[in-house]
Amino acid sequence: AAAPGAGRRAPRLVAVRQAWNLARRAPVDYLATQLGRHDPASIAQAKKRVAAAKESWAAVAGGELHRLPALGEQFHLVGESLKKLYPAGDRLAQVLAAVAGQTVAAGAAPPPALAMEVATAVLYIEASLDDADFDHPTQAERVQRLAQRVAEVRDGAPPQALEAWMEELYRRVSDRQTMGSVVQELRSALTEAEKAIDAFFRQPAAREQLHPVPGQLNAMRGVFSVLGLQQASQAVVRM
Repeated sequence: AAAPGAGRRAPRLVAVRQAWNLARRAPVDYLATQLGRHDPASIAQAKKRVAAAKESWAAVAGGELHRLPALGEQFHLVGESLKKLYPAGDRLAQVLAAVAGQTVAAGAAPPPALAMEVATAVLYIEASLDDADFDHPTQAERVQRLAQRVAEVRDGAPPQALEAWMEELYRRVSDRQTMGSVVQELRSALTEAEKAIDAFFRQPAAREQLHPVPGQLNAMRGVFSVLGLQQASQAVVRM
């Protein structure tokens, strides 16, 4: 919460703000609408468009020039999504469309530096769509910076190193995707163990059906331990 304002005293609020050092944080506007501002269908559509553009750009950069004709339209669609979802998205949409048009007109693969910079920008867009933090206070600044980086490399400037906020987003999305893969593997292992145990109960004489189960449970125990889920790990050990 922000300070109470001109002429209004709130000593307890002041004490809380001082104790938690809230003066350095941007106040939250509780009256601003946060939910439902972006249509989930638009986000899903944007993800599909970005994935298609990323694949085509990588193919063209790798010398598959038969993919050139579709490049302009694909980046145009990505631009539409950028304008709809991102603050200052029109600037990045304009730069990406210009680069795609330039590449199509040249009829050749883009220079390596430009290919990498566009791929980096598209990868950031893809990661931020997964993150879905469109209202981040610095999002407009970041989108403009992406556009600036692509434009500078297009005009002949050497590419720059990734910036800290780009690396942080890539890392966060990568960790989330890794966790999703781990959960999927755990579910598969649980399903297999459940099938074997169910088959044993239906036919107790066929004990060999249980042979793979201890190994599956032990593998799950190791994953639970790494994730810090000690109760789940102990439950698997007991089973």
